[in-house]
Amino acid sequence: IAQMINKVSIRGSSAQAMLVIALETLGVLAVSAAAAADQNGAASRTPFKAVVDLPTFMEHVLTPAADKIWLTSGTIADASGEHDLTPTTTEQWEQVVTGAAMLAEVTNALMIPERARDREWIEYSLRLSEAAEQAYHAAEAHDVKAIQQVSERLDGICANCHRHYGVE
Repeated sequence: IAQMINKVSIRGSSAQAMLVIALETLGVLAVSAAAAADQNGAASRTPFKAVVDLPTFMEHVLTPAADKIWLTSGTIADASGEHDLTPTTTEQWEQVVTGAAMLAEVTNALMIPERARDREWIEYSLRLSEAAEQAYHAAEAHDVKAIQQVSERLDGICANCHRHYGVE
């Protein structure tokens, strides 16, 4: 930059200072653009690979994680009577935290290029990810009301996606 300034004939120190700032800004922008291009190139070369087909993924990966959230509300009846599903112990809450963390992470696997069907698929996946993250924070806080609200939201996101893609 200094060599460029010496070659340019500018009168006055304020004009030289402005040129220095402009050239430094251009340099920073060029370096930032090159770094971003390198990161994007590296990301596109990342070897993401879907190992199982989508129905298997849903059955054995996504649904078990979501079930840990969905099964936090309501009751279940068996031979000994009705049982409230609301988590009350540390161990039960840890199961919900685990399910929410798993769900938040596996939503990324929905967006692997082999699985991502179209832009709407990505949008559904991102909504699911956001709700799973909310579930994670609610479970960490042992917030029954929040976890039940996000459970309903998750149910709605999944139902809408299944309807959109004709899966029931």
